[in-house]
Amino acid sequence: MKMKTALKASIMGIAFFCLASVLRAAPPGDPGDDPDPGQSVPFDFGISVMVAAGIGYAAKKKHDARKKEEEATLENK
Repeated sequence: MKMKTALKASIMGIAFFCLASVLRAAPPGDPGDDPDPGQSVPFDFGISVMVAAGIGYAAKKKHDARKKEEEATLENK
């Protein structure tokens, strides 16, 4: 049951990062304009995908470690 919750949270996180990168895109304008020095640069889609992949990989590793620990506990009983 906990894996379903972790999976849902991971999918929501991935969707958030992907949607945020699309919504944060700069409005069309003159390509020669320099951005304001105080303006932040939006995350690239590739960075969002890498972060989401890292979160998914960490969740899988944690799930595998917990499953291995449970199996070891059952074998010791």
